[in-house]
Amino acid sequence: MYELKRTITLFDAVMINLGAIIGAGIFVIIGIAIGHSGPSIFISILISAIVATLTGICFSRIAMSVAKEGGTYEYAKSAFSPFAGFIGGWMWIFGNIIAIAAVSLSLGNYANVLLGTSFPVLAFAVGTIIAFALVNIYGIKNSAKTITFLVFINIIVLAAFIAFGIGAFKLVNFAELFPNGLTGTLFGASIIFFAFTGFSRVTTISEEVVDPERTIPKAIVLSIAISTIFYMAIGLVAVGLVPYSTLAHSSAPLSVAIAVLHNNLLGSLIALGGVTATAGVAFTGILGVSRVFFAMGRDRELPGFLGSIDKFSTPINAIFVTLALSIVFMVLVSFGTIVEASNSAILIAYGIVDIAALNIALKKAPAGSRSFIYSRRFAIVPVLALGSIGVMLAYLFGEGFSIALALAVIAMLFYAFRKILESNKIIKPATTAVPKRSEVRAFGELKKALGRFI
Repeated sequence: MYELKRTITLFDAVMINLGAIIGAGIFVIIGIAIGHSGPSIFISILISAIVATLTGICFSRIAMSVAKEGGTYEYAKSAFSPFAGFIGGWMWIFGNIIAIAAVSLSLGNYANVLLGTSFPVLAFAVGTIIAFALVNIYGIKNSAKTITFLVFINIIVLAAFIAFGIGAFKLVNFAELFPNGLTGTLFGASIIFFAFTGFSRVTTISEEVVDPERTIPKAIVLSIAISTIFYMAIGLVAVGLVPYSTLAHSSAPLSVAIAVLHNNLLGSLIALGGVTATAGVAFTGILGVSRVFFAMGRDRELPGFLGSIDKFSTPINAIFVTLALSIVFMVLVSFGTIVEASNSAILIAYGIVDIAALNIALKKAPAGSRSFIYSRRFAIVPVLALGSIGVMLAYLFGEGFSIALALAVIAMLFYAFRKILESNKIIKPATTAVPKRSEVRAFGELKKALGRFI
């Protein structure tokens, strides 16, 4: 049995989370969010950050008791029940598949700005994720160092946007702070939450983190705090450059905002940042989703063919399924609806984690522990987290929420159908024991490759 080494420090953990947070979300979603909240986008961002922080603390509490890889799927499975783990994993998978579709479409827009072309965005997006899937199949790996490098690129680009944009800031664009009322601001918060969903990424590699009980909670809180500061500054500068209505329908909003400066070099830099950020999220999205598909297939929670690997230790079937579903959502659903559906699915998954944290909090506290986080009083945190997620979901009622709800119903029906087949001994039962760790990161050459980089 291969063993994973604890090499991820607090700095590495923060960088991994920032790599999943700072990037495609702010380059892609802020335009749609501004369309609803208007100049009050900075308030929407703050509200969304609070929601993310509450659920992030719930993830942290589970991490203190469950030092396993797997994120939402294995956290909910071990802290609550196999059913909760299945539904949470299913919703997380589809939320991120839809996110892959959204960022791939935006990548096409930024690429056209960067290259000065008018290539069909859909065709470019489909071609891009096919290329990323092939790269995944042939075994190219990511590492903490690579993620750190990409994070620094994104931060440099966003810092340049703020530094140059603030010089052309127009206060008159904030004359009507709440053009759509408080409802619009809350709707904007529910949309911009998409940009924070990566805060739990470090929980998927818990067994490779040094002192995970302390490091993971700190990494989650620090990464949310850092990204919130950047996001609020970006939102303020973007609206200060152009009227909020100009940004409302763009999937490349930062390029639209910076274009008013008529600085071709700066415009190219922002477009380059948009391309690298969206490309990185799409690539790692395919990598991450396919691995959770693999883990659930390996446990026989999903069809077993998803749990197979090829001679290069790659879950090739899971990658192809991820690719196919991403294209389906991209082709059949509008950009705005894709974002709402992704947020709804991931919020449902995070709500399940909050319930799992509540379950842990209500159990008897460890002997001799006086810490708030280990006491039953901690239950107030998951309750507040669930309430805040409920508010976010309430503002997402519509086509996107309907898609997420349909996915949840399909998940429950699939689970029930599989149980019927198991009870009649038509298929083998799913693995009920919680594994010591997710072995997906420790197979064959994959483990050796990771060992060389991290």
